[in-house]
Amino acid sequence: MTSPVEQAVALIDLAAELVAGTPLVTEVAELRARLDGPLRVAIAGRVKAGKSTLLNALIGERLAATDAGECTRIVTWYRDGISYDVSAVDQDGVAHPLVFRRVEGVLEIELGTLAVDRITRLEVTWPSRALQSVTLIDTPGLASIDDTNSLRTREFLAMGEDRPSDADAVIYLMRHLHRRDAEFLGSFLDRSVAATSPVNSVAVLSRADEIGAGRLDAMESAHRIARRYQADTDVRALCTTVVPIAGLLAETGLTLREDEAAALRSIAGTPDDVLEPMLWSTDGFCEPGSSEVTVEVRRSLLLRLGLFGLRLLVGEIRGGRAATATDLARTLVGMSGLDELRAVIDELFLPRAQVLKARSTLTGLRTVARRLAETDQAAGRRLAGEVERVESSIPEFGQLRLVHLVRSGAVAFSPEQTAELEQLTAPMASTTERLGLSPGADPHELQIAALDAIERWRTRAAAPLNDPALTEVCESMARTYEALYVEVTAPAE
Repeated sequence: MTSPVEQAVALIDLAAELVAGTPLVTEVAELRARLDGPLRVAIAGRVKAGKSTLLNALIGERLAATDAGECTRIVTWYRDGISYDVSAVDQDGVAHPLVFRRVEGVLEIELGTLAVDRITRLEVTWPSRALQSVTLIDTPGLASIDDTNSLRTREFLAMGEDRPSDADAVIYLMRHLHRRDAEFLGSFLDRSVAATSPVNSVAVLSRADEIGAGRLDAMESAHRIARRYQADTDVRALCTTVVPIAGLLAETGLTLREDEAAALRSIAGTPDDVLEPMLWSTDGFCEPGSSEVTVEVRRSLLLRLGLFGLRLLVGEIRGGRAATATDLARTLVGMSGLDELRAVIDELFLPRAQVLKARSTLTGLRTVARRLAETDQAAGRRLAGEVERVESSIPEFGQLRLVHLVRSGAVAFSPEQTAELEQLTAPMASTTERLGLSPGADPHELQIAALDAIERWRTRAAAPLNDPALTEVCESMARTYEALYVEVTAPAE
């Protein structure tokens, strides 16, 4: 069977032939490059949600600036490459190499004579294993005082526009589920799954270590809050899952130095009657004379760890569970929630990467067809017809739309039906798991289970009082089970 990517490539070849000699050549070339490249994952959220800190943690290096400098107002792409380069792409699509340097691990980028308003994006090329499978994109904060910054993010994510988002998936950061967060997430939704949807978006409960003023049970509280959000049908209509993250702990854990560990060991050796007040507040921790460690070093540790991180590591050292930079770093990363988020990316986004990229490509080609029709109606109609044909013939697209319609609330499913849907469409599940059977099930049991499911969903699809969306979903469920039946009845090669 021809894969979605192979069919998308064939369509791009046709489009390139039809738009030859027109300005649309560049747009088609960009779609081809997107299809060939890694999955694009955007990190979005309100101002001060911790986007740059989380990006640094995912890369494993402190590259993105976390202050409110000029570059944080620009959409910035982080790609894998063989060299270290930074460039600015202007509104005409011209790339301008930029001077940059690393100061305490963070990139400082000089825009030179380029005006921020003339730059559409920054591109940072950095040799990194973490960037080989995904391109990470840092976006300006939403709901900022300067609405220009929010507008850049909205345009990048194609919110409310009839074109594909420049991102294949989105990680959305929120401190808590504010009304504006729900509005932003809701505005990403698109019935054709061309933009961000519950299928390809994850919500992150960010800066989770700050819950309860950095108490040692802060992450436990954050997990409870995340589970409560995840059980909320309104939240599930906006994202696949909710993951609590302490981005600062993750970033510092991946970059912790031995001199910092030595300073922490010294602080942990402070007498109890002095240490306890030190860990009550930031002012207390930086009180002159309370430790042999200089105030400057303590302030640096506070910036790197926060009160929660300090309390955690001091407790680990005093309890004899960790002492070296390696041990302390492992504790920070393990507590941060980073591993859970990486698992979400690996299990939900990457297995669907080819389908998501192909889907974005087809949406982009539909836009090309519409623009082409303005000057060559026959060619535009031909390309649009081929896009429609391919889109309707690829079963993976049907499954994406199926999941989208149910999770976005367009079709009401019972909890049991929703669980069956997610079991059936799980990206990495085996055929046996999709059919809800134990690993030892024989081919006959698989066939019976598939036939039962086909009959059940075909019967529901035929109910006369169904609305069109429900009928579509029921038929999609039946077709998916039919594909599994064909798979389990096919003779072994």
